[in-house]
Formats: sequence, C-alpha cells, structure tokens
Amino acid sequence: MAVLSLEHINTITLKQESLWGTVSISLSETMNRQTTFSSPLVTLLPLSEMESAFTGKRVYGVATLQANTNHTLLVVMEASSATTLADIAAGGDGSSPPSEVDENILQVIQQVLFVIASGFAQALTNLSGAECHVLQVEAHHDALQPPLDWLTQDNLLRIDVVLHVDTTPLGVISILGDERFGLWLAGEQEESTSSQNVDEPAGETPFQTLGAVDTTAAQFVPLAQSVSQPLPAGIELILDVPLELTVELGRKRMVIKEILELTIGSIVELDRVAGEPVDVLVNGRIMARGEVVVIEDNFGIRITEIINPQEQLVEISRRAVA
Repeated sequence: MAVLSLEHINTITLKQESLWGTVSISLSETMNRQTTFSSPLVTLLPLSEMESAFTGKRVYGVATLQANTNHTLLVVMEASSATTLADIAAGGDGSSPPSEVDENILQVIQQVLFVIASGFAQALTNLSGAECHVLQVEAHHDALQPPLDWLTQDNLLRIDVVLHVDTTPLGVISILGDERFGLWLAGEQEESTSSQNVDEPAGETPFQTLGAVDTTAAQFVPLAQSVSQPLPAGIELILDVPLELTVELGRKRMVIKEILELTIGSIVELDRVAGEPVDVLVNGRIMARGEVVVIEDNFGIRITEIINPQEQLVEISRRAVA
C-alpha cells in the first residue's frame, strides 16, 4: 500500500475550504446559530504519538464513514469546548456551561458530532462524486484510544480546525483518520476497492477540481431510511445485547415542596397534550414516537414516527434543560 506523504498532505490541504464550508452550513442549520470553521491545519501524526498529542480526558466521537469502503474517524474536542457547545445547542448562550461532562451533555454532544461528521461526509460526496454516509457516531469522555482497525497503521491523518459560534471562537476540533483514509481523501485508489470500480477511466482521481465543487447545504439521510444501508462490520457480535425500551407519557418539573405535598388522589399535569404521540426511548435516548394501543389486557405502542438525528438533537437538548 502507498504511504501517506507530504504531497498527499498538500493535496488534502487544498480541499479544506470546500470541506469545512459544507460542514458550517450543516451545523448552522441544525443549531440555528451561525457556525464557521477557520484555520484548518492538515498534518501527519504517527500513531505512536497520538497519546502524547492528546493528553488527558477528551470528548470525542467515533464515527463510521461509509464511502467505497468503511473508514473509522475520531472527532475530538476539549471537554471545556464540548460543554460550551452543548450549552449553546441546548438553547443557552454558552456563558454558563455545565462544570462537567455528564450523560446528558454527552448525548447532546453526540448529536452535534453526528451533524459535524455528516456534514464532513456530504462535503466528501460533493468533492468525490461518490456517495459518502456516516453510519453512526458514538461519543466518549475519556482518554483517547485508537480504534482496533488503526493498529496496523503507522501514521494518522490529523485535521485541526477552529470552531466559531457567531463570531466567538469556541475551540479546536480535530478529525483523525488512519492512513487508508488519508490516501483516499488525497485521491489515491485503494487496492481493496480498485476492482470494484472497473468502469472508472485509468489515471483519473475520484475528486473534482475545487472550482467544480457544489457547496449546497448538506442533505442528511433520516434514520428511517438509513436502515437499508449496510450495517457496520462486526455488528452481529452485539445483536443479542439487551437494551431497555421505555415509553414516556410526559414530564413535569416540580420543586421539593410540591413533591412533599403529593398524596393519594393528587393529580399531576404533564407537559403533553391529550392524544399527542408518546416518546419511545432506548436506553434513555429518544428514538421514536408512537400511539398507545391495548393488546388483550396489556398496553402496547404502535410506532408512528422514527426520530431523525436532527430532531434527536433538539429533543435531547430540550430534556437537558428541562
């Protein structure tokens, strides 16, 4: 396999303006705030130096990018930047972010990172003309760990960019990919996929020139449509892992005095209109909505709507501040 070189790094650098312009549009539309990315820096990072380059606990998302083949990417942020971003996504102004990264914050950030990764995939689609999708993003708050499929690589591709919300710089976001991804992004054909593209003329790279790039807003695949996409490799190993499905009729925020005043026969009004669909949560994360039905002597739920990633971000943000 070819080795990621300085020439490849220079080629990838020339694509950065188009890449991050598309990501900016995607994130701005989702957060309803003007977001921009500046000062992209593309470097080569030896895998052996990843731990020293990203010391301590970070907030990061493990993203599975499907192109000609699947690539694993890490989207990395400082914890302080992540909590500020979560506060803004939840409707705040970022001036009083949470002091620590808890489960609610991590769920909000996971949705934000999904939007960033999906915008990145849409930008790659615009550049290459080949469909790119993000299959999933899993957020963590821990010391950075390389995915298993990186362990055979010597070098990583590192892209650092500064995120701005409105005109305020929020911090650096780093995209890490392995050498295979770097070569693909630079326009090198992979040996594993060259036989699948026999109709492509020899000598042509899969990328258009920068002048031909379409920077229209990213179009994301709703969750209901993504089921038809190939599942990630190895998913069969976890298909029998149990998950908790909860149907939530509504919520109510009460102070301690009101709780203590509850007695038998008390009525608590919920934040849900009669007849409105109820929420379906998987491990505490909203995934769908439905209507309550009766199955013989038991209650059931008929799914009427699958929540797409953008709506999940709004719902999780609402719950985080509720």
